[in-house]
Amino acid sequence: MAGFDEIWDMVCKDFIPKLEENKGLEFFVKNRAKFEGWMKVELCTSFSNFAHSEITPEKNWIDIVIDDFAIELKTPNTNYPTENVIPKTRPITDNMKSILKDIKGLNNNSDYTNKAVMFIVFPLPKSSNKLWQKHISKIESKVKRIEQKEFHFVNGVRGVIYFGKI
Repeated sequence: MAGFDEIWDMVCKDFIPKLEENKGLEFFVKNRAKFEGWMKVELCTSFSNFAHSEITPEKNWIDIVIDDFAIELKTPNTNYPTENVIPKTRPITDNMKSILKDIKGLNNNSDYTNKAVMFIVFPLPKSSNKLWQKHISKIESKVKRIEQKEFHFVNGVRGVIYFGKI
């Protein structure tokens, strides 16, 4: 069975390189377009490296279930000015509300022993760290533990992946 630490370790070693090397994601990032479907497929591929793990996408309206570990996914985009990204208005507050709704839903779900949210925030230039902190602090207060790792897409745009244990 996969645990929180094992899943996070796999994400760092196997999934983040996919984010950094995928040329197609450049077009999504440039246009601030979400890519949750791609994320779901690639995470299932990465999770398949676990021996004896049952992986089920879209089980009981949960994005991915690994054995008894339920994971909800999101790819919240921001409106922070960023080089190589088309300026667009994006509802950061709505994106955060969506993640908080997933956390609440998983908290109320007694079907799974282990639960988590995983989300990729982009674009997230370092100049926006202070603004971003007010948003991420809302999520940090609702999870037992959160891990994060910075990475850069092919076009150099900074993103951060978060994994929060519920």
